[in-house]
Amino acid sequence: MKKLYFSTFVQGLEQPIEAMLRKEGGVAVERMLSGAALYRSVREPSLAYMHMTFLVLFQMKPMASVDEAVRRLMATGGWLDRFPYEQTQGLRFRIVTAQEDQLVSANMRYVDMLETAICEQTGMRTGRERPDVELWVLCRPEGAYFLWRLGRHAARQEGQLRADVCAVVAFLARCGAGQAAVLGCMSASLPAALKESGARMVTCVCPDNASAKAVESKAHGVRVSVGPSGCTDLPDSSQQAVVIHLPVKAEKTPRLESDLRNALFEARRVIAPEGRLIVIASLAHAESTLRKTQGVHMLSRHPLTLSGQKSAIWLMTPELDGV
Repeated sequence: MKKLYFSTFVQGLEQPIEAMLRKEGGVAVERMLSGAALYRSVREPSLAYMHMTFLVLFQMKPMASVDEAVRRLMATGGWLDRFPYEQTQGLRFRIVTAQEDQLVSANMRYVDMLETAICEQTGMRTGRERPDVELWVLCRPEGAYFLWRLGRHAARQEGQLRADVCAVVAFLARCGAGQAAVLGCMSASLPAALKESGARMVTCVCPDNASAKAVESKAHGVRVSVGPSGCTDLPDSSQQAVVIHLPVKAEKTPRLESDLRNALFEARRVIAPEGRLIVIASLAHAESTLRKTQGVHMLSRHPLTLSGQKSAIWLMTPELDGV
């Protein structure tokens, strides 16, 4: 039987995320939302391109506050039917309350009452410090949800592009079993995602020895070289996909803009005629340069926020001569 799931992702990636979901076997998309998706699946999903995934225990109409949502849960018992009782006995849980993408506090008297009802009905017990399960009361503009969070909290890795964003980039690259290159590669997350998507060979062109050592230690089965992004030893038209990632917190300088122009020129040389070029950068760093870039055709632009900076993923393909 297909169960209903709710997953969150980086806002702005709704179009590629929906396409990725529809390619999953045994998944039926019910509704795409801003930064989230409701879908049914025959198995518990483990999707690298999602940030958080939940089993839906109960859906409600939009609520003005999490307190109102908790009171609504106390007034109905329909959500008890959807608890995975085969897993609940003896588990420690805590209740998390959130308004859209912000954690918020709730009236603890209401929370205590809800916790007591869950303990009595499921055999679970409260454990707010190190719980086995998080039960979320989430209020969003389109509705309120009572959710069972799946999986563990992912460790944050400073200086690396988020793994869920990298999975989307790898999907957009569509390099299949071909070759891909990451220009200006400073971490392992992008090459790892490209390898995971099936790329036969991933070449990481790193700006310095420290970046090269970091990539080599964490991304397996990739080729690492050190040098400028605008001058590689890759053969002409050899890459099915080329990815350029500019760290969004880098200082905008004439050197940064020059490096991006050189990297784009080199990408145009090494990419196959039917290949794809992807740039991930802040708008301040890349928007103007990309608007002036010749020899490429813009397929799509996906705005998103990375490290608090307005950014985008630009997807391009080479323009054929004479077209």
